[in-house]
This record gives sequence, structure tokens and C-alpha cells, in this order.
Amino acid sequence: MMRQDAKSLALFRAIHAKLLMAGDQSPYLRVALTWAAKFSKERPEDIWLAEWVNLLGAALQTYAGLDALHTLMLSNDQHAIDMRSSSPFPGVLTVKERTRVLREFEEQWRDGRAA
Repeated sequence: MMRQDAKSLALFRAIHAKLLMAGDQSPYLRVALTWAAKFSKERPEDIWLAEWVNLLGAALQTYAGLDALHTLMLSNDQHAIDMRSSSPFPGVLTVKERTRVLREFEEQWRDGRAA
């Protein structure tokens, strides 16, 4: 896995953990859906944002949709890597949380433990 892809996965793992700890994930998912829908309209050529809109909508409606979202968030396959390049979750992690994740990632990458 390339460095940028591994870093994105590290951030998504942290986002995923925060969603699970929240209990009710729907507020985070609604914010992400609103964000993705807005930018998808502004950038119709971004196919990943359009897919996020569908995925988040399904996650808010069914357990199967939520499970599909969680699976994609943590997947190492190329499709998931591509999807993470247009993340709809910019506000889930605080600046402090994001900085901690990125520092940990840098240390792990340097030591050959990242991915």
C-alpha cells in the first residue's frame, strides 16, 4: 500500500472507531451525507462523492447499509482506497484527534508497521 493510501486508512480507522463509540452514529452520518451531497452537486465528475451519497443514505436506512459502510471504511481493496480519496467525513475527528492519528501513523510508517 502506498504511503498516502495507508495514511488515509489510518484516519478512516480512527473515524470508524469514533462512530462505533458514539453509539448513535446517525448524526455523524447525516453530516457526512449533507457534505457529500453538496460537493457531489458542485463536482458531478467526482464519481466517488456520488457513491458516498448512496452509501451514506443506505447506512442511515438499514443495518445492511450501515454494515456495507463500515466494511468499505476499513477495506484495503482498490475501490475502498479510491473512495477514501473523496472522504465525506472532514468534521468527525477533532484537530487534536486527527493530529494524534497522523503522529501515530508517521511513527508506524517510519518503523515499517503502518498499513
